[in-house]
Amino acid sequence: MKKVLMIFDPLDLGLSIEHQLYLTYRHLEPISEIYVKLLENDSMFLQHLNKQIKVMLPISHVLSSTRKNFQDQRNWSYTLQSHSIPLHIRKAYYNFPSLVRLYWKSINESIAESHIHFDEAVSLSSGIPSFYLRDKVQADKKIYYFPIRQFKKAVAPVIGRLRQQDLIYTASQSMYRELAKNNHQIKYYADPYYKESLYRVLKLDEATRYHPQYLSVLSANNLKYRRHIEGFIFMIKYFVKQRIAFKWYLYGDHHNETMIRNELKNHQLEDYVVFIGSIANVFRYLEQADLYVEWEPQSALNFEAETMKKPIIYMKNEPPYYNQQILKLIKKYK
Repeated sequence: MKKVLMIFDPLDLGLSIEHQLYLTYRHLEPISEIYVKLLENDSMFLQHLNKQIKVMLPISHVLSSTRKNFQDQRNWSYTLQSHSIPLHIRKAYYNFPSLVRLYWKSINESIAESHIHFDEAVSLSSGIPSFYLRDKVQADKKIYYFPIRQFKKAVAPVIGRLRQQDLIYTASQSMYRELAKNNHQIKYYADPYYKESLYRVLKLDEATRYHPQYLSVLSANNLKYRRHIEGFIFMIKYFVKQRIAFKWYLYGDHHNETMIRNELKNHQLEDYVVFIGSIANVFRYLEQADLYVEWEPQSALNFEAETMKKPIIYMKNEPPYYNQQILKLIKKYK
């Protein structure tokens, strides 16, 4: 019989219980023996599980002491202590993934490994569940879910340790297009709960809320070529000349940012463009944007913009200043 381990964070702030159960059912098979490992115990969540499912000790039960008889391993004993996962770490799944990596590094040695060998093991949350699967589980096949769009830096610790037989599932077409190039281990799946989770996650952004009284434009800070930067500057100048009240938000980091900033400064346009940096939870900005502009698929949010029903303008690889129709379309949304 196939042994399958499912790893949950029942209090995942981005995933409802119904969403997690939906993901679970994707891996249920009649001939499977299902084991469940929770980040922390949650009685309400456990009520939704089939009684035949074997519930293991939660990940948060850390080793506090060990007694080992090296003559006979049957006499080894361990003492486990419940360890609560801080709320800010759960928020950091989506806001500051690097903080979760540091937290996992600090508790890694105290987390007990699973001594059952599984045919398949699945983590349904990013963050600690995925690190637990990566470092503490023995399985022929490991499957990692990223139900919400995340960027390369957040996914790198998992991608860097994928074996040939392992998989990553993402419900974001934007994330899939960015990561799937020459990587057959990235799979897209259609998730009916994606919009719900998107709005759950954007509410976790604790940055200062802004309520613009002007046209708000959002795009990735990934202008590759000089002609595209010139086209971008041309559009900013055009908006100013047309007396359109606007702010253009650029998210992410790119090596051409210095060049863009210098061009803006040379034309005295710094006040119209806001660099918000490489933030993981950019969805609050997308929610409040009037327009989403995409230069190229790298670090794009086109699928999320479609999900939120935002007007989208695709620049592709042509210099924006060649296409006056694009400028007219943007002006229409002022």
